[in-house]
Amino acid sequence: MILFQDDPDAIFLAIVDEALAHVREVHLVRYREGYQPTRAERRELEEAYRDLFPELVPLFTRRELVRVIDRLRRASREERRRCELTDYHWLVLYSCLQLYCDLHNDGATGDQVGPYEIEHIDFDALVDRFFFDTDFLLGATLLSAEEAAPGHLRVTRQAWKIAARLGPEANDLRMTAAGHSGENQGSRESVRRVPASGYVGPYPLPEREPGGQDEQGRRRAGGV
Repeated sequence: MILFQDDPDAIFLAIVDEALAHVREVHLVRYREGYQPTRAERRELEEAYRDLFPELVPLFTRRELVRVIDRLRRASREERRRCELTDYHWLVLYSCLQLYCDLHNDGATGDQVGPYEIEHIDFDALVDRFFFDTDFLLGATLLSAEEAAPGHLRVTRQAWKIAARLGPEANDLRMTAAGHSGENQGSRESVRRVPASGYVGPYPLPEREPGGQDEQGRRRAGGV
């Protein structure tokens, strides 16, 4: 499993898997395994990649991005250990989730997300809850800030390289083993119980109030 800022529930993991799979199959690969695209089809794939992910084009070729997505999917499905991502991984995950949530909310992918039926996905809320930071988005702002105050910024080496539009080296894509679930900022006890499948409405789900009901449940019960 990927180590997130907050322990993920099954709904979020389904969104992650669907987002990565959608970007891979629909926008980066498109054709069945074993099929050799024509030159025109390959050119169309490359143009689509440049149009959809301009922030990733300086860092990854389309094929390299497919391999990174494959690793992220495997890591997100791993149950026995947790993996810490680098900022290159977080940028890819952010970009895939952003595109998928936009398409989902526009009705382009339908309401079905894995075993769940989700009305609306709040992308910004996902980032706030599950991402540790978004330093990988700072770009030129990070470089300017460092020039103004050298040595005062605490960001990862990968964030610096992304800001400089440098592609990753092998070490920049190495996932490291993290501690057990109880060592995360949250704990498994904090993970909200969610249904195994079916309709869940908008996501993230409303936070539960101290009395045990979530906000929607309180309104249904006639609270103010």
